[in-house]
Amino acid sequence: MKFIYFIIFLASLLYAASENNDEILADREAKIAKNLELIDSSRQELEAYRAATNTLFNQREEQILAKERDLNKTLAQISQKEENIKKMLDKNEKILSEIKSITNDKILSVYAKMKDGAAATIIAQLPRDEAAKVLHALDPKKISTIFAKMDPQIAAELTQILKNDELFKDLNSTK
Repeated sequence: MKFIYFIIFLASLLYAASENNDEILADREAKIAKNLELIDSSRQELEAYRAATNTLFNQREEQILAKERDLNKTLAQISQKEENIKKMLDKNEKILSEIKSITNDKILSVYAKMKDGAAATIIAQLPRDEAAKVLHALDPKKISTIFAKMDPQIAAELTQILKNDELFKDLNSTK
């Protein structure tokens, strides 16, 4: 009989354990289902966040590209204006050079036609570097006659300038 009581006792324990296991399993299934819902909800939120972030990123990237296009357009305009300015400067320099050349030619023509004494008096009054430039451009015979009519001290200074000045070294070395 003890054996029967023992078996009944074991059966009741197994039955109680089985009911407990079913409750535990049901509770765990409920928790797992709840966690799955949370995970699914979080996943959906993450996907929505990613989509919003990608949309915002694409909008910002388009804005940056638009600004970059505007900047490149402005740079191209600036480059074009800079090129135009360089062309105008070159043109102005050529014109200025031509004007100086014409002026120098005219001045030299005037000095070449002038009487030697008058030319010597005027050249002696010029700043020494200007006087040397004028003399350098004249014919050597004209220079010698002007020097002959000029104060010897001034003629010596001008000769020294013509001989030593950097501007005239190239021309002096070829003669």
